Amino acid sequence: MIAGLFLLNSCIDSYTPAIRSADTSKYVVTGQVDNKDTLQTVNVSLSSSISDPSYISVTGCTIRIQDDNGHHFPLTDNGDGSYSGKIDPQYMYPGSAFRVSIKTPDGTEIESDYDTIFGGPPIDSVYYKLKSEYQIDAVTAVQGIQLYTDLKKQESDSRYYRWVLTETWEYHSKWPINWYYSNGAVHHAVPTDSSKMVCYHTLPITNVYLYSTRNLAQSSSYECKLNFIGGNTPRLLYGYSLLIKQEALSQEAYNYWSQLKLNVTTNGGLYEKQPLVVIGNLHNLTNPNKQVLGFFSAVTSHTKRIFIPPVPGLKLTYIEGCNIIWMKKGLLGLNLLGYPVYFLGDVDWYTPYYIYQRDCVDCTLQGGVTQKPSFWPN
Repeated sequence: MIAGLFLLNSCIDSYTPAIRSADTSKYVVTGQVDNKDTLQTVNVSLSSSISDPSYISVTGCTIRIQDDNGHHFPLTDNGDGSYSGKIDPQYMYPGSAFRVSIKTPDGTEIESDYDTIFGGPPIDSVYYKLKSEYQIDAVTAVQGIQLYTDLKKQESDSRYYRWVLTETWEYHSKWPINWYYSNGAVHHAVPTDSSKMVCYHTLPITNVYLYSTRNLAQSSSYECKLNFIGGNTPRLLYGYSLLIKQEALSQEAYNYWSQLKLNVTTNGGLYEKQPLVVIGNLHNLTNPNKQVLGFFSAVTSHTKRIFIPPVPGLKLTYIEGCNIIWMKKGLLGLNLLGYPVYFLGDVDWYTPYYIYQRDCVDCTLQGGVTQKPSFWPN
């Protein structure tokens, strides 16, 4: 399904593709059996309109996972489109295969193909090298670090791998809380309040990282590329942590993710490549002509976390900006602003003064939390 709105120069009309209404209500199923987890999860949702993209959860489904030896594992509805249940590790071993069966509230029956678990090695070393890279719409190259991992597997292990990455970084607000206006009064923090100066932000990295040893003579591979972190972001200022999950895939799962990677790759011109329709391993048994999106897989996984302190020799170009606003009407001008309002110094009702943009003193307004993660170095 092609989606998008392309805004070009005045010589070319904008184009909005015609999307059938049926294409905006397809079932989307994601989930997997992971032999390192006892609790398995499957998500069921509906595809949404391109003009109003959103997550439309489907609750009230009856879902079970089945292995190729006839064992059935029912899942419980969590009320948010996710369903979870336990599978004893004794059933999840290389060579065993699993599929998911779903019955939705409207009676639609969905079933996946079986996907086989393949063995995979633990994560080897994860490291970085200084590198300059041209990013989207960049005129000059950005210096940063490129992360890599080495893959040292046995001959009997899978030839197909995916890495799922979650990053956490420390960042700071510029000033502590000193003078501020809230609840109709001016307050003075004595001593100054630094409780919202240090935050930690955690986000999943949405890029798709894959590797195959299918065409290699040797089992081991080196410098498998993970994410690039530019020095033009706040991520490398104070400390950066990366959680790496390495999944050993079947060839079918690898092919699915390879197609999906092509779909989300942003390089290339408008007319160079059209998005692919990504076909997974799920089938609508009730209405075979109606496609089900997504993929249900069975994997062997390993995880590893690394921490990167400020990098020697890396030129950081990120500037911690912070706006200061002049209030020429004094406190009388506060009715247009959100509260609390933070001042540079003491104020009265009529004297002109300067205020900070709120995220200058409250780092949580930039999306992070002040609670230091348990894995963060002291």
